[in-house]
Amino acid sequence: MNALNFYTKTYSVLHNYPGVPYWVLSPLRKIVRSGANVVLPKYLETSHPTYEQSEIKVIVSFTSFPARINTVWQVVECMMRQTYQPARIILWLSKEQFPSEESIPQSLLSRRSGLFEIRLVEGDIRSHKKYYYVIRENPNSLVFLIDDDLYYPTDIIEKSIKEYLKGESSVVCNYGFQIRFENGKILPYRKWKRMVHYSTSPNLFFGSGGGTLIDVSKLNYICTNIDLAMDLTPIADDIWLNAVVRFSGIRISMLKNGNILPISIENSAKLAEQNLWNNQNDIQLKKVIDYYKENWNVEVFAER
Repeated sequence: MNALNFYTKTYSVLHNYPGVPYWVLSPLRKIVRSGANVVLPKYLETSHPTYEQSEIKVIVSFTSFPARINTVWQVVECMMRQTYQPARIILWLSKEQFPSEESIPQSLLSRRSGLFEIRLVEGDIRSHKKYYYVIRENPNSLVFLIDDDLYYPTDIIEKSIKEYLKGESSVVCNYGFQIRFENGKILPYRKWKRMVHYSTSPNLFFGSGGGTLIDVSKLNYICTNIDLAMDLTPIADDIWLNAVVRFSGIRISMLKNGNILPISIENSAKLAEQNLWNNQNDIQLKKVIDYYKENWNVEVFAER
């Protein structure tokens, strides 16, 4: 087992190891996380193995912003080392934040190739850049969405593809929650249950950045209505994507996983924490629910 898989898989296992109390697992995870952030940057600087082009083409897509850009090269290396090699890895950056190539770190520019490309786009649709442009340009493709601050094991795409090829799910995620309800009403986001086991529950809510494979040909055209997406969910792309998937009638599978190993970034803005503690997720969720109810007469986040 190489260093990347050792740390990512150990960290995942320590999330919910049977029979071991939380007060033991928590400091162990901290030790693994600290060690990983010392060892893995050095490990990933070494040349990565070369795999043959995979038969089914998958496009990896993600975005970033200035506070995290200096460590994004590590995410790129994780994707370049996949046992199921993607056809392309695309990093979408806003010209408002990165006006030219000179504003992009050399650690990223030097890794550009036929596999990895950096695309500068006009305006800034924030985290929605992760999916919007790649889906608009590749409406019949398989897209694998990731985040810019996580270490990924080398088999995360391979396992997702194997699940997809069963032919039952058009979305395969590696991180998610079970939406919880009470008396038929959806509970606040902070009360949803974090999932760690394999599931095909109709009430799964996937976190796209945890590594989510989507057959975008199955999505309703509303997915690329970016003006609507920004109006309803300006800082919650996952709520928008989950609503579109549910509206499209698509089945979701979640693979068994613990936590995904984070990259340590000084002064990094944590959008997920901001949304959680300021109730932004619930505010944006209500906007989406109201929109679908008023315009389509659909309870898009109803209990199933």
